[in-house]
Amino acid sequence: MGVTATVNLTINFPTDADLDRRIMDGENLAAERLLALSAAEVPFDLGTLSESGTVEPATSPDGGAAVVYDTPYAKRHHEHPEYNFQNGRKGKYLEDPAMEHKDELGAIIAKKVADG
Repeated sequence: MGVTATVNLTINFPTDADLDRRIMDGENLAAERLLALSAAEVPFDLGTLSESGTVEPATSPDGGAAVVYDTPYAKRHHEHPEYNFQNGRKGKYLEDPAMEHKDELGAIIAKKVADG
């Protein structure tokens, strides 16, 4: 004696354009979060460096969003963690929070892709 079952399954996958938009939205949200996380670690004297922080939004899903600190000395301060910055601030002010919170940042993107 056998049992036969018929199952109809409809899966509504997002279109490529919708999926691309979701990915870029997630990348942009994650970049905004990283900007907020890094702001607490940016060397601060007059505030010029910390105030220069911005997010360059993703324009393609594989290009990603970027967090940018735009002063002539931003790279030098970032790449020299041995400098003695005041108030517990430090170099690697962007890289360290990105690595420490990579799971959170990835979850932001994944949630946006899943939820739309």
